[in-house]
Amino acid sequence: MNIRQERPSDYDEVYQLVKTSFATAWHCDGDEQDYLNDIRKRLAFVPELSLVAENTDGAIIGQIILHKTDIVMQHDIHTELLLGPICVHPDYFRRGIARAMIEKALAIAKTMGFSAVFLCGEPEIYEKMGFIPTHSYGIFHKNDETKTVAWSMVKELYHGALDGVNGIISTV
Repeated sequence: MNIRQERPSDYDEVYQLVKTSFATAWHCDGDEQDYLNDIRKRLAFVPELSLVAENTDGAIIGQIILHKTDIVMQHDIHTELLLGPICVHPDYFRRGIARAMIEKALAIAKTMGFSAVFLCGEPEIYEKMGFIPTHSYGIFHKNDETKTVAWSMVKELYHGALDGVNGIISTV
């Protein structure tokens, strides 16, 4: 398997991969592939953090993107990264591909000077990779009325990265 930066020439293949991969997901909106296309058009898009995984034949079997997101604080806005969407072709599930893509994307993000990565996802999956609920830092998803949801998660890329950062994140 090879993980590399996505190229514009990959977009059509990645579109189909995302559509196929999310068709079997327990929770999806059915428009994840269109959401990914929309991200690529935003100022928040970071091309270096849009990656694909290829099998030994060169076919794209996985995709991940980290893009900029803002935490709106009382007197400031703090910009970090949001993970998503991420997917793996159903024929390649449970082979460590998603984990490998996440680890590579986080390593690149850290070298680029980012300090934290946020996501909305299943705690049982992402806790294994060091993600914890954002409310632990006083950062709350805009839809978190209880201020206790576990699905809004973050991983610091270095210890203390979010010290002094608190507020609301939309993650959209």
